[in-house]
Amino acid sequence: MALFPPIDFEDFSGSITTGGTAQDVYPTDAHPIEGLEFYNTSDTVMYIDWDRPATPTKGIPVQPGQGWFSTVSLVPKGRMSVLCATTGKTFVCKLM
Repeated sequence: MALFPPIDFEDFSGSITTGGTAQDVYPTDAHPIEGLEFYNTSDTVMYIDWDRPATPTKGIPVQPGQGWFSTVSLVPKGRMSVLCATTGKTFVCKLM
């Protein structure tokens, strides 16, 4: 017997297409209803930000093998971007 009902989510997982250049994770019209999970599944630090390109000085650092979680009330509005120095590094991003 399940203790909690299943949670619906939108999956925006992917990989870095061009190292050193911020890219969109999800567009402006994608809005989390319950919250957001972002996992850095690579061996290189990633930076995330909203409504502007992520940078090492202004973005939120997500260390290798770590995650960033937030309830919807704390997730900034707008598109989300990610920056990583190396092409091909992967991440998992789910909006709930």
